[in-house]
Amino acid sequence: MGLFDKKVCDICGEKIGLLGNRKLDDGNLCKDCAKKLSPWFEDRRHSTVEDIKRQLEYREKNKKAVMDFCITRQINTRNYNVFIDDNKGNFTVARKLDVNENPDIVPLSAVVQCRVDVERQQNEETYTTKDGETVSYQPPVYKYEFDYTMRIKVKTPWFDDMDFRLNTFSISSDNRSELMEVEQTGHQIIAALTPNAAGMQQPGMQMNNGMQQPGMQMNSRMQQSGMQMNNGMQQSGMYMNNGMQQPGMNMDNGMQQPGGLWKCQCGAENTGRFCEYCGQPRPF
Repeated sequence: MGLFDKKVCDICGEKIGLLGNRKLDDGNLCKDCAKKLSPWFEDRRHSTVEDIKRQLEYREKNKKAVMDFCITRQINTRNYNVFIDDNKGNFTVARKLDVNENPDIVPLSAVVQCRVDVERQQNEETYTTKDGETVSYQPPVYKYEFDYTMRIKVKTPWFDDMDFRLNTFSISSDNRSELMEVEQTGHQIIAALTPNAAGMQQPGMQMNNGMQQPGMQMNSRMQQSGMQMNNGMQQSGMYMNNGMQQPGMNMDNGMQQPGGLWKCQCGAENTGRFCEYCGQPRPF
């Protein structure tokens, strides 16, 4: 058989076009049959023909589950929506709850872990001198952009992860309202899918019943470099608990130092010793 000979789909028996083959471990799959698979399924290349046939049988049965799905709660994001049926204890992630889209109906009990990963891009700001030369500020000034990915780990026979972006475009650190909106949406999803262990975690960052910026940890407490708050505040050389305040400091749901407003390298304006957004200490 030549390299460019037409192949036949081992699922439906139809001939496969030149660019339409989806290779299986022991056969071939046409693009039309591939479209019927779960959108969260990622192991097609290592699946056998029988594996695919079993999944397509499940996908047909899933259409009935979609029709029987009764939305009791719905959380909308910029890309996908999370639909929950509290009566049957199921949920799904889809752009719309439609039989043609056939989103996978998953038991809430199948959720293993739910978190938000945040990726930060750092861009240095520069300025142009009167001679036309582009130079850096001293000290360097940076702008930041953030991307949020919802990661839902589940235990099903067909897929393990349901990951999707919460934002469409990278969000600038200047856009505080959009950052807070996306983070609150992520927390709502976590609280809805894992009510007994609601929390957000990412490398260097954890969100648990609260919101955390890079370099900070909140779990009914807030920790920054050199500072910890746990119903109070601990800083290098001093400890504050249950609202006890040290001389020279003022606390009002946070920490404020005298000396007026200052601008952090990340662009945020602050009054305290540390930047409330990125955690950097106030320059002296």
